[in-house]
Amino acid sequence: MNQETNLTSNTTVVAPPPRRKNYMWRAVLSAAAVLVLSGCGILYGQQVVDAIKARLYHPTGQIESVTTRLQLTDRGRDIFYATNPLVESKQEFNNNCQSEERTVAILGCYYRDRVYLYAIANEKLDGTLEVTAAHEMLHAAYQRLNFFERARVDQLIKTQYAALKDDASLKEIMQYYQQAEPGAEINELHSILGTTVATLDPELEQYYNRYFGDRASIVALNATYNKVFGDIKKQTDELEARIKVTETSLKADLGVYEVDRRQVELDISNFNEQASTGAFATRSAFNAARSALVARVDALNTRRDEINQRVAAYNADVAAINKLAVQASDLYKSINGAETTTGV
Repeated sequence: MNQETNLTSNTTVVAPPPRRKNYMWRAVLSAAAVLVLSGCGILYGQQVVDAIKARLYHPTGQIESVTTRLQLTDRGRDIFYATNPLVESKQEFNNNCQSEERTVAILGCYYRDRVYLYAIANEKLDGTLEVTAAHEMLHAAYQRLNFFERARVDQLIKTQYAALKDDASLKEIMQYYQQAEPGAEINELHSILGTTVATLDPELEQYYNRYFGDRASIVALNATYNKVFGDIKKQTDELEARIKVTETSLKADLGVYEVDRRQVELDISNFNEQASTGAFATRSAFNAARSALVARVDALNTRRDEINQRVAAYNADVAAINKLAVQASDLYKSINGAETTTGV
């Protein structure tokens, strides 16, 4: 028994070594999780923020109407509402719209992630507010593109513009932006192409579909209200051309008429003097001279009447062009939300 006791007390039992914790793998997994979360934040963080801000925004009836008419997608609506869009009177608009990023029509601006829209009351310009809202919303959408998306979209826009750069209207607009906002041309084209150009490259069209349910309807609204200005300009150009031609011919014909009128009056005076002094040898000579003068007077009167008709038509054209000028002035006043930049 002692022997067993001694054996037991003198024997050392060796425990197995503790298992090493794999801290390296945990570190790798943690780093990977951070990268995934960061990537998700980059790709979807702004969408989450916009969705929250959109839910907190309480649109007015006018803004709701604009949103409905634009047929914005969920993403388009979230971006639009996240900018807290406001429709304002001229004074309010000019106080808030301090950005250089104003549309050519001076109807809206996107400034510090806010969209400001000028209140347009002219019924002839129906659709202007909606197109302006879409234009400014696309500025906000462009700002939200991540690095990789923006590079792809920029290339699509450059390619599309290269195919359209000979378009006179688009060329004029871009010349303005090159002077007013150098460096922002792609940003502006992003809004312009999306709201004004009917046919786009399929890939670019697909991109805009993320914001609009029916982009063609927005382009149609833009064409409709621009047609109001286009029709006035067309009529004005036609009247100006006709007035110029008529004025030139009238001056020439009036000059000739005046010379002929004075000559006839002189010949009548000579005839009367000859008649009173008995200068005509026979009655037939007198009658022949008198008939010739009467014919000349009749022809002169016919010319006078014709010239008077042309003068009346000329005056009507002048009155018409003046009326168009008033209409154009009223239209431009109704869209003069912000003071226009020099040269626009």
